Amino acid sequence: MEENDSRVPALNTEQEVIKWGEVLIKGEAERIRKGMAPVTNPTIAIVKVRYENFLESFNYQKTLQKTNTRTLGDLSKLRKEADELITRIWNEVENTFNDFPDDLKRERSKEYGLVYVYRKNEIRNIHILEKEPVSDKVVSTNPL
Repeated sequence: MEENDSRVPALNTEQEVIKWGEVLIKGEAERIRKGMAPVTNPTIAIVKVRYENFLESFNYQKTLQKTNTRTLGDLSKLRKEADELITRIWNEVENTFNDFPDDLKRERSKEYGLVYVYRKNEIRNIHILEKEPVSDKVVSTNPL
């Protein structure tokens, strides 16, 4: 940055803030070494404290992000194991009650936590079957 430049540097990313924090701290030390007056608003002590607080928070955030990424990977592995276990239990319970009629099979499976959910078309078919009366008469289409 030039000595008489009045533009404020871009501080849009963490890396830019870190870079310019270092530049300011080194520049102030150089300024004092040359016998020039120190910047007083804010003082370099305040800048250093705020810079160190920022670095600490930045590093803590990066650590949390790494931990989060690792934990999500672990969770994904556990989810796969859980899905396999649930599938195995589901199949065992289903096979146990496979010879039962559907209604009884569903009722007994509930005792083990298996809940069957009807799809929309299955619900419609059940309602249609319940509404249609069952006739004992044999209807012949043959006119003779």
